[in-house]
Amino acid sequence: MTKVLWWCAWNTYKEELDDHLKTLGQLSEEAKDHLLHFPIQTWCRVFFDTICKNNKVENNLAESFNSWILEARHKTIIDMLEDIIIKVMTKFVKNEDELMTWNCDWSPTTIEMYNEFLKIANVCELNFNGDDEFEVSEENGRHIVNLAANKCTCRVWDLTGIPCLHSIKVFLYKNLDPLEEIHWWYSKETYLLTYHCKLQPVPSQKF
Repeated sequence: MTKVLWWCAWNTYKEELDDHLKTLGQLSEEAKDHLLHFPIQTWCRVFFDTICKNNKVENNLAESFNSWILEARHKTIIDMLEDIIIKVMTKFVKNEDELMTWNCDWSPTTIEMYNEFLKIANVCELNFNGDDEFEVSEENGRHIVNLAANKCTCRVWDLTGIPCLHSIKVFLYKNLDPLEEIHWWYSKETYLLTYHCKLQPVPSQKF
């Protein structure tokens, strides 16, 4: 049942969500009702805004940060803030150094996700309507890609800013490079701007 619940959260288009909610209801109508008691816009990708290019449905970032500052949290407020400043300042330098090891213009995580999509795209079937729309079929269904609008009915491209497997199939068919369609937010340039503003060292209290 837990797996089906996560499927409901991970769905990116409504038809798939409806199928998984039906499956969840068959397993436990009470579990389905309890899930839908919470605002669906806050936990299901189907209703996520596409501006942020982020499809995360879990709270790992906040939990990771709380764990990262666990020792500092038990100190007095001034000492806690000083510890956090040092940790963040050091982390910025480390992350900036890691950026220099990237072997392309996109983050390693982005390329990993793209390569997974590419593997599936290579076994998809494609039909072209002679205009701007393409029908791309895979094991789990069929989706429509509109190149003029940069959209796919699976909504993964919209949500993440990374071409979905269906759009990748279309780009390859058109002899276009899908990597050029990855959102700028995942680029090395953007990451460098993230760490451009440095935290300044803070003298001790006696100063």
